[in-house]
Amino acid sequence: MIKLFRNIRKNLLNEGKTSKYFKYAIGEIVLVVIGILIALQINNWNSERILKKEELNILKDLKVEITDNISSLDSVITQHEKSYNAALKIDSLFDNRQAFEKVQDSVFSNLGSTMNMNHTFDPKNGILKSIISSGQISYLSNKELKYKLASFEDEIIDAFEDTYRIEEWRNNLTTTLYTKGYIIKNSKIDGFDIKKYYDDPQFRMYTKVLFINIRSQGLKEERQLKKNMISILDLINEEILKAQ
Repeated sequence: MIKLFRNIRKNLLNEGKTSKYFKYAIGEIVLVVIGILIALQINNWNSERILKKEELNILKDLKVEITDNISSLDSVITQHEKSYNAALKIDSLFDNRQAFEKVQDSVFSNLGSTMNMNHTFDPKNGILKSIISSGQISYLSNKELKYKLASFEDEIIDAFEDTYRIEEWRNNLTTTLYTKGYIIKNSKIDGFDIKKYYDDPQFRMYTKVLFINIRSQGLKEERQLKKNMISILDLINEEILKAQ
């Protein structure tokens, strides 16, 4: 093709058709420019197609990771709700000794054990960390989704501050109160009475402060975190539908 164009130009010059030569040269330049623009457009289209494919793969991986995290968080919230409700039942007995005396030792023990449960949340975030550290988060076209993902880890830390506070204090509670439950006779351990906790000021304080007040606030934040995670999952699903 290039040889053909060269011969045409040569013939026009040899024939002295200068004006026709210049018109032809301009037309040839226009054709070359059009060809370059078409090539660039095809290259851009291919690049965009590759990026869309990468975005879809990232979205699908994130969907699996976020779905697993929602399920794990839901289990944690369920356990913390049981802890909170057990604390409320114990607290209700503090002002009703008659009702307390009727409670079996095993029942009171189970309430105490349930109240003392404190599950931490260990999210799977390998995919999220990878796309952030590698810069692949820029492949995501939805700005709201990118913002939510970028702040996701900080939200988890904020949501579980109260849980970590309970974890720090309850170890002391468990050790101290368990020791107080022993029945000592003649300087020897003669049994264990779980109900000895009932009148213990420290046990009452921990029940009200840790497992009612702090736990209540923690549950609000954990439930809000779950809502935010569901919102992220909804955005991911919307983007997957667009990209397919």
